[in-house]
This record gives sequence, C-alpha cells and structure tokens, in this order.
Amino acid sequence: MKTEFEGTSGQVAYTDEGACNNQSPSPEAALPAYSRDYHNDPAANNPISLKFAENMELSTRARIDYTFRVFAAIYGYHVVEPDSPESSVCCIYGGSPSQDSNSRTIHLPSRYRSRAHTGSSTQPLARLRYANEDFYLFHGIDEHTGNPDWLGEIFEWISSSHESAISERDPEGRISYADTIFARQQISPRKPHATMLMAWFENYLRRGNAVEALPKPPSPVPGIEHIVICSHDVDFYYTNTFSALFRLLKNLVISFRLYRSWEYFSDNYRMILEPLGGRRVGDYLPALLSALRLHDTQSTLFVVSRKAHRRDPNYRLEEIAPHLTSALQKGFSVALHASYESVVERKELQTEVMRLREVLGKGPAGSRQHWLRFDTHEKLFEAVETARLTYDSSLGFAETPGFRNGSSFAFPPYDFKNERPYDFLEIPLVLMDGNLEAASRRLAEPPQEIADAVLRESRSWSWGGIALLWHNPMEPLSVPSKINRVFWSCAAKQREHKEKWMSAEQFLKLCLTRYQNAGLMKEARIDA
Repeated sequence: MKTEFEGTSGQVAYTDEGACNNQSPSPEAALPAYSRDYHNDPAANNPISLKFAENMELSTRARIDYTFRVFAAIYGYHVVEPDSPESSVCCIYGGSPSQDSNSRTIHLPSRYRSRAHTGSSTQPLARLRYANEDFYLFHGIDEHTGNPDWLGEIFEWISSSHESAISERDPEGRISYADTIFARQQISPRKPHATMLMAWFENYLRRGNAVEALPKPPSPVPGIEHIVICSHDVDFYYTNTFSALFRLLKNLVISFRLYRSWEYFSDNYRMILEPLGGRRVGDYLPALLSALRLHDTQSTLFVVSRKAHRRDPNYRLEEIAPHLTSALQKGFSVALHASYESVVERKELQTEVMRLREVLGKGPAGSRQHWLRFDTHEKLFEAVETARLTYDSSLGFAETPGFRNGSSFAFPPYDFKNERPYDFLEIPLVLMDGNLEAASRRLAEPPQEIADAVLRESRSWSWGGIALLWHNPMEPLSVPSKINRVFWSCAAKQREHKEKWMSAEQFLKLCLTRYQNAGLMKEARIDA
C-alpha cells in the first residue's frame, strides 16, 4: 500500500517501506554508504530521505518531517525524495524492521504523541544516560530497540510544545522561568538538550548502537567552528541632560532595590555630575562600534521605532537615526526592537517595521521583543511572519542564561495551526547581560563562569547560530561594570575557540543555504 501526503516542504513523500535498494539488516552494515569525513567535507550535502510507516497521522508526519529537515540543516544533509536514487540513507519513521530491509534503510522508533495542552511542563520526563551525558525524554524508550524516538523528542524541544500548557504569566505578561519544565523538573537550561539528541541521532545513523558517541555537526563556514550572533538592544540613549540625569537617579534606586550592588551604585553616583559638565552619558554607539571593530566583530542593533508605552525606551527614532545610518555604513545591521505592547496588546509589529524602513530607508530583516515580552508563541510567530521578517530572536529567559528550546542552533519555528514550519528563523537568545546578572546574584556564582559555561556547551555540541545580547557594554547604565567586563572577556576569546561573532544578517548570508538544502526557508528574504 502506498499513501501520499503533503510534507512540510510542499513535496510529496510516500509511506511505501520497500522503495529503497541494496539490502542489509543493520545500520552498521550500511555505514560505507553514508559515512562522511567531517573535517574534509564541512558542507557535505549528503542526500538523505525520510518516509513513514503506514497509518501514521498526517499531523505527526508533518511534525516529524519538519524535525528531520531541521536536523538535516544542522548536520549538512540534503533532503531528497524517499525514492530518489541519490539518497545515501533512507529513514523510516515507525513500523518495524523486516528481513528484507535495505542496506540504506534505517527504521526509527515512533513514540511521539501530541502533548499540547496536557500539562507538558509538569509531567515527569524520563532520564537516560548515554555517552556519559544525561538525556531527558518526553516519550521514553522503545521497548524493542532500547532507543528513543529521536525526532519526536527533538520536536518537543524546538516546537516549544512543552510550554503550551502553561497558563500563568508573570507581571510583565510573559511565561515565567519558574513555571517551565526546567524549574519544575530541575533540568539544567545550560544544556542544549535538543542539540544533544541530534548528536545521538547522527551517531545512530553513522554507527547504529555499536558505539556510544555524540558527533558534532560540521560548520557551514570553513575556518569557523562556532558562530555567535552579537546584538545590542538600544533601550536607553542620550537625548538631553535631563533624560541622562533621570536615568542615573533611577539606577541608584535599582542598585539597592534590585541589584544590591555597591559597585553599580558607586558607578552611577560618580556619573551624576557628568551630564551637568557636558558629557553625554548614554551616547555610546560610536565608541561601541569602534571597540567591536577592534575585536573584528560586527553586531546587530535592535532599536524601537515607535514609543507607545512608559516602558519603551526614552528616545525617538529620529534622534538616533544618524548613529544608525553610520552603523549601517560600517557593515553593522539594524533590526527592530518591537515595542512593549507590539504583540500582546496592539499587534502592530508590521507597522513598526514600516516605520523603521521609513526613517532609515532600509527595512529590518528581523526583530526581538522589548523585555522579551510575548504571551503566546503562536501570537509572536504569526506577527513575525505577517511582518515578513526573516528572523526573530526573542526566545530566551529574562531570569537566567540558557537554551530555552534546548537548541544551540537557529531553527524555523513550527506553525501548529497550519502544520508546517514558519518561513523565518528563530535565533535563540542564550545569554544576555540582564539574565546573567540575575542568575549570578541568585545562585551566588561568578558571572564569568556562568557565561563561559553556556558558551562552552554551545561550542561542544554545535557550530552555533545563537544570540548574545548586551545592551550597553560601554557604560554601567544597564548592569554593573562586572557584568560588562564579561562581554569583553568573551569577545576577546574568539580566536582561541575558532569562534566568530557577527551580525544576524551576516549569519543568514553565510548559513541560509544549509536550511534551504533541507527544504526549509525557501522564501527567506535577507535584504529587506
């Protein structure tokens, strides 16, 4: 029996299990057909395909097909039709291996079941030890093979489905870290759980169950082993003496009530007289751009285009437009910092995109929510897609650094309403000055050690595509000086780790082909 359905890429895939050639009983025997040299072939584009066992639900097929393509994008596979003679390995999701299975055929466990709105953040996950690492599984282990449903597990992480049942919101209207699966089940957010599952899956494709290993995916950029998207949200900027004094006085209160930091108090206290003496406290962009260029680093500046709420920044876009134009001329990029009410109340993200294009003469390629504020993933993602943006970078925690979606890589979010991937990338925000300060204060850990740990995990498991955010690393206006020192310390280690900090637009131009080879991001727009 052969049944066809519409896959996430718009291509037709088939459930006929007998379509592959060259028979052999195990993945180990098939190794020569698809083994790759990761060092000499960093963008192998190895053809790979996926098909499904009979009677699989259409929604499950769409979700697993999407996950398979994200995996292929990260590991450099080229996704082809199941019957294609090009395919070096053909994965079958579901069913059971038969005696006449093919050498290029690998059967995968299919334990995935929709968990939407069923208390996903509170239902205990199963812990399993593999290759000296702990894995946390939503759907457990296949009783016949002892393997997890890799694709189903990865989908749970990157689709944000484990947050779908959380109904409570914090005072700012966001999902609180305290209500997430990390806090409730004491799972470390500093481990990229989805990335680790991908490494396990890749090892199974290469070696079966013969050897426990977690191979790292090859970088799409020769000579660069890890990519960080450097970014700065412009939440305060010098516009006049009064606004600078008001900010400094406000920071004195924050130093006692929130940070409890003598360093922060003394830094801001010393600066109070400077605006009266003519110094433009908070006029930091020219100095920042020069300092970043010394580190051979470019970044993305996220700016609010329309002030509509008291929690929006103090400036009007026209007041800082000359600095933004200068940044664009120097190769930096400017993106939208969507205002406080842009998604939750007003739904005006598209209007704010148009406003930025009107003032700068160039539209933004991406956005990040001010205060990381959104109430539901669906509302945020629909707004980003409606605004025809190519990326978003709002998925991070305000309270702690880490991998909110378990991913140390960029990925297109999943659209549950239409059972397909969105046509933009989510660049995970894994580290920022605010959540680093909060975590360091709460856990009594040195902030440099926390930052090093998060970046080390990303480097260990992937080639990156993660975002780092420091609002103003030039002055202690957003966070204490010791937090700003962490930024420059990490920036100075790029060469040591064969790492490159770049703007989001640079990342897209270098890496978009990876996603397109996997059948994702077909309508991506880099130059807005």
